[in-house]
Amino acid sequence: MKTLLFTIFFVLVFQGVSFAQLTDNTKREGDKADPAINPIYAYYEWENEIPDDCPFERSKDITKVMFTGRYANYTAADTWYLQSSTDGNLYSTWTDGQIEGFSTNSNIRSNAVGQAKVIGKDPVNLKFENLGRMWAGGTNYYPCVSLIVDDVFYIGTYNAFNHEGYFNGFRYSKNWNHFTANTEPNWKNQYWINTIDPDGNFFNEKGKAKFRTVHAVNFAKNNKAEDGHIYLSAHGYSSGKGQNNWDKGDAIYLCRTDANPESITKAESYEFFAGLTKNGKPIWAKGVANAKPIVDWPNHLGSESITYFPKMNKYILMTCRLKESEENLPYNVTIFWEADEITGPYKIVHYMKDWGAQTYFPNITPQFINDDGTSAWMTVASNYSVQNINPHQNRYAASMHELAFVLKDEPFKEIKPDLKNIAPIAKVSATSSEEESKPEAVIDGIIDIENKDKTKEWISNEGKGAMIKLEWDEEKTIDRIRVYDSPAGDRWTKEGYFVFSDGSMEWMYAAPSNSAKTPTEIKFPSKKVKWVKFTITDGNAEMSAGWLPGLRLGVSEIQVFEAN
Repeated sequence: MKTLLFTIFFVLVFQGVSFAQLTDNTKREGDKADPAINPIYAYYEWENEIPDDCPFERSKDITKVMFTGRYANYTAADTWYLQSSTDGNLYSTWTDGQIEGFSTNSNIRSNAVGQAKVIGKDPVNLKFENLGRMWAGGTNYYPCVSLIVDDVFYIGTYNAFNHEGYFNGFRYSKNWNHFTANTEPNWKNQYWINTIDPDGNFFNEKGKAKFRTVHAVNFAKNNKAEDGHIYLSAHGYSSGKGQNNWDKGDAIYLCRTDANPESITKAESYEFFAGLTKNGKPIWAKGVANAKPIVDWPNHLGSESITYFPKMNKYILMTCRLKESEENLPYNVTIFWEADEITGPYKIVHYMKDWGAQTYFPNITPQFINDDGTSAWMTVASNYSVQNINPHQNRYAASMHELAFVLKDEPFKEIKPDLKNIAPIAKVSATSSEEESKPEAVIDGIIDIENKDKTKEWISNEGKGAMIKLEWDEEKTIDRIRVYDSPAGDRWTKEGYFVFSDGSMEWMYAAPSNSAKTPTEIKFPSKKVKWVKFTITDGNAEMSAGWLPGLRLGVSEIQVFEAN
């Protein structure tokens, strides 16, 4: 992620190496690495290696975590904590990278924290839009809290690298869906209110911080608990001798307050979990000095997040710790925990060494808990400073992975969709096509990965605006479409929309693999249609024919699936 970046940048640039090469050399390709998205199931289980000396009880209700193999990577930046809004979109913080060429860094250059909008309902078909960046307290102040509650968006920040650094408070907005850029101290604008603590110590902590890197606990309804509070969790110091910084801590702490700007932005309004009574009831007390951990395991904990799963009636805690810059733990670790109450006791579920291999900032937004209530999409960032990426889908990005919590009393079954592609029986027409490439190629069932035969794909004579239509002799009931791009690396259809004969419309927000290795999948409620039209709205084709810049866009294959 972080501190090494400026040093590496300085050395490489002044030795004649470009920034593009820097990005490639440090494996920060993000969504530029191909394929960035895969909607097709390919289950795997990462080994569960709970240490023999683990002091925590193992979960009796959840036996393990399985990954479905479906994943999606967006942008080339990290620190994503997606929050749902009543306008139907998601919003998040971000930093140390770029969105479509707009860059933000919290430790060099702009010294700012970015905000973004995420459009779409399905993790494999999203669109990330940059909403700007804002000064957050100075060099090394990074985003941590990302919270939308009662139509107010709060962003909290902290000092990431100083071992005596602290959480420094919030900015918030009731009207945030605008591009806003203020990189100067003491900024003011019409959209955001700055309540950052001028001393950089929001909770007035002494010595090493307990509430170092603070995150919002995710609840399904408006991000408020049943008691009306918002809850914040954090990792920080307890008694260990290891590092206490952005990715490492000894313990996990918890606090709460009322869900309004006056309370959330005032330190004195918070109550801290301060242990349990003799009867096992949680104690809540004012003053951060009274805070007690909900989990305490020095040298194993770090960046964390908690999400409540209503159907399981479980709080799922995720923690990550990196081995970099310390000798206490010889591997990176991602741990899943569960509890019946937000204050615990937390029981360990799955302990994964070197998944990523370097993974941090785990979180699950409630909008991406699946209908079954036991599976969901986890967002992480990975591999800011390593090159041995494993598994290959973990990227320096908003890196999203579908997983399932396997319950003890419910046999786990892999999802194997029974899909019937009805595209091959459609009649195909297009607004244009090259002589060697016919529109019918999109339904021939052949994806020429090696790019040896242009007759196996549709190549238009157009760029944006090129359209292809599939029509059936009778109405069909469908619920998903997959689009495979051309296998040619110099032609890339990145976005488009479908119009159906019933008058409805669906967007392909996410770009399919530029080499046709994986498709973009567009899912929707089943609909009866006689035809569907796909129009390309964005893509790159400048390198394919210098005299036709931006033209010759198309796709290799379109699959239309009958609703099952």
